[in-house]
Amino acid sequence: MDHVVVVLSYFGREDTLRCLDSIVLSEPTIHPLVIDNGSFDGVIDASRLRFGDRISTLQLGTNGGFTGGMNAGLRWALERSARTVTVLNNDTMVLPGALEQLELTAAGGAAVAPEVRYLSKPGRVWFGGGVVDPSTGLARHLGEGELSPTDDGVRESEVLTGCCITATAAVWRRVGLFDERFFLNFEDSDWSVRAARLGVPLLVDTRAVIHHTVSASFAGEFSYLGLYFYARNGLTFVHERTNAGVLGETRFLRRQLLPHLKPRPGRGTRAVVRNGLVLGYALRDAVTGRFGAAPARLQRAAKHWAEQDPQSYAAGGSAESDLRAVGSDCEGD
Repeated sequence: MDHVVVVLSYFGREDTLRCLDSIVLSEPTIHPLVIDNGSFDGVIDASRLRFGDRISTLQLGTNGGFTGGMNAGLRWALERSARTVTVLNNDTMVLPGALEQLELTAAGGAAVAPEVRYLSKPGRVWFGGGVVDPSTGLARHLGEGELSPTDDGVRESEVLTGCCITATAAVWRRVGLFDERFFLNFEDSDWSVRAARLGVPLLVDTRAVIHHTVSASFAGEFSYLGLYFYARNGLTFVHERTNAGVLGETRFLRRQLLPHLKPRPGRGTRAVVRNGLVLGYALRDAVTGRFGAAPARLQRAAKHWAEQDPQSYAAGGSAESDLRAVGSDCEGD
């Protein structure tokens, strides 16, 4: 098992099977590990039925987030003496030879990402490199017009995307696993900064290409939870991993979070109230150091809100009912 690819699934059975098809059919030397992150949606049985002993599987009892799920896979691979390990989103399609190319580039001690293109628009690049904005401390993908040309197909990057990262076992051990406090969101930026500070080169190999669905992962109840993780983890990342300081944290609040509290077309008063409640939880947790999954009360409220009209009070309910659903004092889980 020289090269293990960790494919994490959470209620994503069909995406996972398509992803595995793209690996198993074209990358005979790669060994996929399929992890069900506590969804119990049949992805393990379906994967075993289709691919047999060509893959390995791991069932987790609860949802540990992206960080907990991927870390379980990384530990599994490292314990079995894998020489190279890739973490890969399950909503991707791997072009032939991409993973083998990443393995070759990573062999020199770098952490490597492929060029990631939109599945729906294969001519467009979703990720080809990233930078950390010094004014805010936030990582961002470079636009296609900002990507530097390469002579050998490889470019340096300040950050990598957790959509796909390949590194040797030695690098994973040296840098460490993903910080499970983040649960999801900013964990890849955090890992990238830690790796760079240890002198690990961060590279994008444009000769390795994968296609990414880039779907609306945070819809319905998950849109509120996505805002929670973005706010809590963004503040934590800027505070702990960058030199932006208080000014950077202030800019993050003003530029990235406060706009969620302003009504606009498609975002009525109800959505603004809900966003305010979500951000209240996020700021409290960032300050007090409460990490991991979102508070249980917020998860229940997000589910409740998703069952209602998210934009208009005319659909029923009221601001008061929203406050009761989450708890107006933002205390407790």
